[in-house]
Amino acid sequence: MVASIDHVELFEKSKKFFEDGDIIKTLENYEKAMERIDRSQIKNKPEYIQFLETILNHCRENNLPEEEALVLRALGRTYSLFKQYTESMKYHYQSLKIQKKLGKKLETAEGLVFFAEDLEVSGNFDKSVEAFQEASEVFQDLGKLIKIKEIEREIKRLKEFSKEMVEDEYILHKFNVDKY
Repeated sequence: MVASIDHVELFEKSKKFFEDGDIIKTLENYEKAMERIDRSQIKNKPEYIQFLETILNHCRENNLPEEEALVLRALGRTYSLFKQYTESMKYHYQSLKIQKKLGKKLETAEGLVFFAEDLEVSGNFDKSVEAFQEASEVFQDLGKLIKIKEIEREIKRLKEFSKEMVEDEYILHKFNVDKY
């Protein structure tokens, strides 16, 4: 039987990579740790955020904009994992601004998908569709057909859900259901 590395071990490994000055490996291991974390068992949320903020400060102090954008995205993903979507959107937006400025198309498209997911959870379906459509256009430029198909499914699902919500609201108002 192969032993799997749990999120704590990966998080510790991520810290070691940061101590050694390897930001990219730090973030890769951090993301792997977040993929394995049990959302219902998260006890030390501030530790994860503080770790990323330390890396973010390092990137800003050392003028590392590419790495800064990746750390901002990791912060966004972490806040999303912790169900703090307002904070998540803030960090995703900051990351997207840098990615676009740097001309990083793949990172921009991926970031737009994360941003769209947070917009959806926050109930802003129209803006979510817009972000998904923008991501789809970038993926189109990159020739990422599978990603485009995935996004098309998400957009269709969101539009159907929005239509159902409008229809439900119309019926509730028409029959004064919300007045009881």
